[in-house]
Amino acid sequence: MTKDGAGGVQWRGTVQDITTHLDEAELARRIGRARSTLSECHRALIRATNEQELLDTICRIAVGVAGYSLAWVGFAEDDERKTVRPVARYGEAAPYLDEISVTWGDDELGRGPTGTAIRTGRVRLARDLGVEPNYELWRATAARHHLASSLSLPLLKDDVAFGAFNVYAPEPDAFGDAETEILVELADDLAFGIRTLRERSDRDRLAAGIEQVAESVIITDREARITYVNSAFERVTGYSREEAIGQNPRLLSSGLQTLSFYEAMWAVLTSGSPWVGDLVNRRKDGSLFTEEAIISPISDASGAITSYVAVQRDVTNERALMDRSTQLARQRALIAGTIRGLRPGDTPEATAQAICRQVVTLAGIEAAQLLLFGLDGHTSPIGFVITGRPDPPLRRLPDRLGRHLRDRAAEGPWIEPLVNRPSSRYSQLLSGVGIHAIAQAPVRHEQRLIGLLVADAKGAVEEVAVTEALSALVEFADLAGALIGRDVAERTEAGRGHDRIADVIARRAFGPVFQPIVDLRRDEIVGYEALTRFADGANPEVLFAEAAAVGLGPELETATLGAALAAAERLPQSVWLNLNVTPQLILAGEPLRTLLAGSSRRLVLEVTEHTAIDDYPAFRAAMASLGPKVEFAVDDTGTGFASLRHIVELRPTFVKLDRSLIAGIESDNARQAMIVGLCHFAHVTGCRLIVEGIETDSELTVLRSLAIELGQGYLLGRPLPINS
Repeated sequence: MTKDGAGGVQWRGTVQDITTHLDEAELARRIGRARSTLSECHRALIRATNEQELLDTICRIAVGVAGYSLAWVGFAEDDERKTVRPVARYGEAAPYLDEISVTWGDDELGRGPTGTAIRTGRVRLARDLGVEPNYELWRATAARHHLASSLSLPLLKDDVAFGAFNVYAPEPDAFGDAETEILVELADDLAFGIRTLRERSDRDRLAAGIEQVAESVIITDREARITYVNSAFERVTGYSREEAIGQNPRLLSSGLQTLSFYEAMWAVLTSGSPWVGDLVNRRKDGSLFTEEAIISPISDASGAITSYVAVQRDVTNERALMDRSTQLARQRALIAGTIRGLRPGDTPEATAQAICRQVVTLAGIEAAQLLLFGLDGHTSPIGFVITGRPDPPLRRLPDRLGRHLRDRAAEGPWIEPLVNRPSSRYSQLLSGVGIHAIAQAPVRHEQRLIGLLVADAKGAVEEVAVTEALSALVEFADLAGALIGRDVAERTEAGRGHDRIADVIARRAFGPVFQPIVDLRRDEIVGYEALTRFADGANPEVLFAEAAAVGLGPELETATLGAALAAAERLPQSVWLNLNVTPQLILAGEPLRTLLAGSSRRLVLEVTEHTAIDDYPAFRAAMASLGPKVEFAVDDTGTGFASLRHIVELRPTFVKLDRSLIAGIESDNARQAMIVGLCHFAHVTGCRLIVEGIETDSELTVLRSLAIELGQGYLLGRPLPINS
C-alpha cells in the first residue's frame, strides 16, 4: 500500500500484515467474518435474478454477517458534476448518505475515499475518518453516525470503475490486510455479477420483445427449416414450438394457393429482396386463416443468404370485413345519416336517441333502446324509440335484469325470443307492436363494456332478416361506443374521482406534518410550515389537483387546514405557523375566516406563484378581512405563474425562494448575485426572505455569508408529525 497524491491509501494487490497490534483471536475473528461474508455473497451471486436484488443482498450481508456499520453501493453518473448515485444501502448508519454529497471528479467533493476509488480504479482505505486527509466535508456527519473507518472498493469493467462498494466500521483501523484482500475479491465478484446480469437483461429484453409482439414470428435456416417461432405463432396456428421446429413452413399450407404463387415468392426471396403478401394458411385444427406476411432474407457479411425471417399478422377478420362491404352498404348509409343528423355539443342522451331512431329504420325492427351500465351496478336507458309512438319514459331496469344483461353482454352480441311478461313495464310498452325476437349488441369504449344496444324485431329468431339486423346492430353499437364512449367514461371517471376524494375527506385519511423554519443567524426555530400527508401515500399536489377537478377542492383544503391547526396547538406559542392556501379559498372568505379565527397563533398564509390571481385588489381585500394576525407569503418565487408580480402587487410579509434558485449556489456566482439582488428587493419592499430546499452544508454556508436570515429544508429539519 502507498500514499497517493491526495494523501489517501491505495491498494496495489500486495498483502503485508500490519495488524500485529491485534491479538491472534481478534485477527482470526475478523478474517473469519470476512470469509463468511465472501461465502454468503457467492451464494447471493448464484441466486440473484436482477441487479437491484443483488446489490441490496450484498449490502445486507456486509452488515448482517460481517458486522460492519454501513455498506452501500454507488454508481458513477456521467453528468456534469460527475455525481456518485447511491443505488443500494444497508445499516443503522444508512441515513448518513442522505446528508452528504459525493462525486468522482477531481474536486473537493470527489477526493474522498469513494470518489478517489472510482476515479483511480484502486482500493481506497481510510483508517481513521477523524483525521483522514480530504475528508473534512464529511467528517462531522460521519462522527454523528459513529463511522470511524472505511474501505472503498472500485467496481470495474475493462479496468474502468463504474461504481464503488463501500463498507464502514464504528472503530478506527478496522480493516486489516487479510480482510481487505477478501473484500477486494468480493468487490470483483460483485462487479462480475452486475456485468453478467446486465448482459442477461439485454438478451432477455430482446427475446421478451419478440415473444410479446402480437404478430407471428418465424425464423428458418437457408434450407427453409424452422429454427424459431414465438408465442404468437403458437397461439394463431395451434402448433406448439416443439411441433414446428425443424419443419418446413409448408406445414401451414392450405392448398388453396397455387404452385406458381409460391415459386414467384421464392424467386423474390432468393434474389435477396423481401416479399410482402397474403398467405391463406391452415391451422392445426384444420380451420383456415389469412395472414399478411413480410418475409425477409438475412445475409452474412459476404452477402450469402443464411436464414429467413417472417413476420405474419392474422388478418382473417379484416379480409372478411372487406368481403362484406357490399352487404354493409345500407347499414353504413344509415350510420352516415345518423352522424349527419348530430349537432356539435349534443349530449350522450341526444346522441343515443338519434342512434335509436336510425336503428328502427332497419327492416323488421320496431323498437330500439340504448342501455348504460353504471359503476353502481344499475342499468338505465339513455335512448328509447318505438316506431309510430311517442318516445317512452326512461326508467331504470330492475337490478336482477340489469345484472343478467351485463353478464351476457360480456360474451358478445346475441338474439333471443321475446318472453312476454304482462307485469313487466317493458312488455306493456311493446304491447300490440308484434315483437317476437330481441337482438342485442354490446357497446364498448376502448375495449371496456359500457352499455347495450337493443333492437326489437317482428320476425322470429331463426329468420334471416333478424340475423342481418343483428349484424347491423353491431355496427350501430360500435358507432355508439365511438360517439358517446368518451363522454360516458369522463362522467364515470369524474364520479369515481369525486367518490374517492369524498371518502378521503369523510375518513380523514390524512394527517399534518410540520417542517421547521429556522433563523439562520441564531440556529433557532421561529416557525413551522404545515404540510399534508395522505394515508395511502398519494402525492399531495396530485390529490389536491384531483379534488379541485371534481369540485371538492375547497372541502379537502378546509379539512386538511383544520387538521393542521388542531395539531399545531401542541407547538410552542412563540413560533408562527405557515399554511398553504389557494387564492380561491382566500377570496371565498368563508369557511377560511371562521377556521382561522379559532387560532390564537401568528399565522402566515402561503400562496404559490403557480396559481394565477386575476383580481389583485379583491385578493388584498380578502386578506385584510382575515384580520391583522394573519399574514401573507408568496411561495415558490422564481418558478411561478406571475414571477415577481405577486410580490409587487400584494406586498407580502414573506417571500419564499424556491429550491431551484439555490441548487448549486456554492459554485454559481450568478445565483449568488441573484440572491443578493432579491435581498435588496425584499428590503426595499418591506418583506422578509425565506430560502426553501436547503439540503447541504455548503449551501447553508453560502446563504449565511449572503446574510439570508430565514431558511427551510431537509438539512435543517424534515417534515414530521408532532409526535415524532
